[in-house]
Amino acid sequence: MLENDYLEDELKALKLAIEMELKIRKFYISHAKKMKNDIAKKTFIFLANEELKHIDAIKAFNKAVHKGKETIIEDETKEEAIDKGRGFFAESIRLIANQIKASDDEIKIYELGLKTEKKGYDFYKHVAQQAEHPNVKKLFEFLMKEENAHYALLSNALDYLKQPENWFQDQESWFFEGG
Repeated sequence: MLENDYLEDELKALKLAIEMELKIRKFYISHAKKMKNDIAKKTFIFLANEELKHIDAIKAFNKAVHKGKETIIEDETKEEAIDKGRGFFAESIRLIANQIKASDDEIKIYELGLKTEKKGYDFYKHVAQQAEHPNVKKLFEFLMKEENAHYALLSNALDYLKQPENWFQDQESWFFEGG
């Protein structure tokens, strides 16, 4: 197989990745409109905007490949990607002092969001494993980290929305000792 042949297949995977990111973004925007809980709404809007960044990264990568230029992919660690979401969520919590439990419908939407991010992660993992071109592989590994970070953010937010009164204690891993 010539390099152009497998590169063409990988470029098709990039197109699928853009379609997936658009679908996920649409999911977050449509459900954010339905959210009554401010934290839930802000989290989904944040994630929708993150999906735009992914689309931009994929398009920039695709453009560079077509022009025969070197592709540059942000190389943050998995922990850095997760910390970005944690930072957003912690700041959102600080700005909204009232602790309101989410509705059952909002909880279900968050659980659906977790499934959506898992599907995205699994897709990127599969195409990364299939990718022969090192830069294409690196792009999909970057997208895997991002989807993993989104999953962590949704999971953390879901914990808060289910039990806001316990969330702070769990986050700080507080413990009480008898004296």
